[in-house]
Amino acid sequence: MSLTGRRDEDERERRKRIGLCAWCQHARVVRNDRGSEFFLCRLSESDPRFPRYPRLPVVSCAGHLPAQDGEG
Repeated sequence: MSLTGRRDEDERERRKRIGLCAWCQHARVVRNDRGSEFFLCRLSESDPRFPRYPRLPVVSCAGHLPAQDGEG
């Protein structure tokens, strides 16, 4: 398998594990000192319907907005 093919497969697995937050404009990745990764939903700052750190994988979200190139 080519390196590009492997990266594509890794990205598909990541998106499957994380769900919609993996490529949402409202998500911000927060990493702690131990290397754990959390997805902060910035919609939670202004709308109580959205949890600050949603349980992953997120498979449905009324606020999901696909990230533009290079985001998410």
